[in-house]
Amino acid sequence: MQASSILKIIAKPELTRKRIIIAYAVAVVADLIEFPISAAEFSVVGAGAGEFAAFVVDAIVFGVMTKLLGFHWMFLPSFCVEVIPGLDLLPTWVGCVFLVVRQRKKTQNVNVAPDVIKEQHVIDV
Repeated sequence: MQASSILKIIAKPELTRKRIIIAYAVAVVADLIEFPISAAEFSVVGAGAGEFAAFVVDAIVFGVMTKLLGFHWMFLPSFCVEVIPGLDLLPTWVGCVFLVVRQRKKTQNVNVAPDVIKEQHVIDV
């Protein structure tokens, strides 16, 4: 894989309202899907299939979140916690999206602030 391909994957796209809403929707659906998967994991028959299904769902959510919000280190612990049976019932993806969006908004506002100041007309007295 070339370096430019990796940079495209981890690039941080502009954080828009639409991206935030879609990210929260995907996170909520993923966390809700974990309930029936966890129920299957606790049964003897569906243990292996449940763990595999949970891994697949979390891998897909990890990829979608990276595409929507850009790569963030917070996605890695969320992905790992979701693989542990029992802990996957916590809304880790929703919490992760909340933290990533909050941090990205802070950095985006810091980057935008100097441009906004330059555009304002200041009367020097």
